Amino acid sequence: MPADNSMLSTLLMFAVMGLAFWLLLIRPAQRKQKAQQEMVRALGPGTRVMTTAGVLATVREVGERTAVIEISPGVEMTVLKQAIMRTVTADEEEFEYDDEDGADEPAPEASGYETFDTFDPERPVDPDTRTN
Repeated sequence: MPADNSMLSTLLMFAVMGLAFWLLLIRPAQRKQKAQQEMVRALGPGTRVMTTAGVLATVREVGERTAVIEISPGVEMTVLKQAIMRTVTADEEEFEYDDEDGADEPAPEASGYETFDTFDPERPVDPDTRTN
């Protein structure tokens, strides 16, 4: 009889450990996955989102597997919908952007650096003024 009792307690211990494993690890992961799928299904144009890379963007178009997001005015990129981590609320935004591209504002001058407009490939480079 003592062997049956120890076998029963061992089986009971494994059953309790299995239940604890399911309650602490598997069930929360399933809930999180389900919530992520529902969030992705609810995406629509104009929704502010954060990607898994931490990029804040506005959804412009949603396809079957991909979404077109606008990361800054006039700059769009296509991402898999699974790359969208969560939606972003207005109170989480640190900066406010308007949809205008800012074409009326002059570009700031980069002091001391050459731009592609002023670069001359024929001009010799002075090694004393070149920066790395």
